[in-house]
Amino acid sequence: MYRKQQGVPTSSSAGSLKRQLSPELAHAQGSSIPVAKSISRRPTKRIKPLPATQTQNPQLQSASTSQSTRTTQVSRPTSPVKVTEGRSGYTTENPGAEEGRNLQPVIFHSIILPQPDLASLSPPTFSGNFDLYGMYLPFLVKVYLPTAATTPDYTAVYDRILTSQAKHDYTARCFLAPPDTSSSAPHFGRFESSTVLDPMVERPLDITLGAFTYKKALTYTPTERTSFQAPEQSTVGPGLVGHTGLPVTCGIKSAKGVFKIKRVWATEEHGSTKELFEGFFSFSVCYDSMYRKAGHGNGAKYKFAFWGVRAMKDNTGKEIGLGPRKAMW
Repeated sequence: MYRKQQGVPTSSSAGSLKRQLSPELAHAQGSSIPVAKSISRRPTKRIKPLPATQTQNPQLQSASTSQSTRTTQVSRPTSPVKVTEGRSGYTTENPGAEEGRNLQPVIFHSIILPQPDLASLSPPTFSGNFDLYGMYLPFLVKVYLPTAATTPDYTAVYDRILTSQAKHDYTARCFLAPPDTSSSAPHFGRFESSTVLDPMVERPLDITLGAFTYKKALTYTPTERTSFQAPEQSTVGPGLVGHTGLPVTCGIKSAKGVFKIKRVWATEEHGSTKELFEGFFSFSVCYDSMYRKAGHGNGAKYKFAFWGVRAMKDNTGKEIGLGPRKAMW
């Protein structure tokens, strides 16, 4: 049985995209541009000029204050959305200036969180089962980069993920086959997500992972970085780059995408290593006439950035996860 993440859309339509973009539309309609006051050219009684601090336009003061505090806000990464045509986006909260108020700027003191030295730990092993969690999840957005922090709090992210993992909640799962002695990259893998469904049976697609390449310094493209909450905070380190696809499936013409993963945080505790991974997933699927006649369109596209932790183990020490695909014959 697969449990779906609450608040994670698995499909979209014109209505859902309209609702997603509606905050931006409402803000555009609600915004106002300060209009200069009209100046009368009739002679008036000469009065003593006020000090510069009192004659300043309150609207300009509040607008500059809003602009100075706006830099402390962290935008939320885009959620995975099934898109048939066009693209989906996300908006950031952009508070306007309060009219007639003399606001004072708020000064925050930077919080620097110490990060573990990854070089002192053993290199990561990219094999086995992983539980993945979308970076767009609100409870992870909140703890990843707290207000006024200059560095991510990876420990808080890891601990919060373990709380959800204990309930067997996750955005996706993947399995990476152990590499052989001649390579640091696995030969194949699997990927399943409650956000990437086969619309005909309403079950997660059994996505293949393959063509892996080991990178000493894994990087992301500018397009991929838009899915991250704070891409400039991503640490440099080794990782894997692979391709997503599907086995031969009736009704599906083609499928392709990208899978990337690397370790960003680790620490030793009581003889065991705690590890936090980050990565990116994209998947594009093209349907044939059978799916189109059933009203599912020409296909769908998915993409999101994720956090990852190693899967839990049962009482016998065996990992609880996807594992390798079972033979059909």
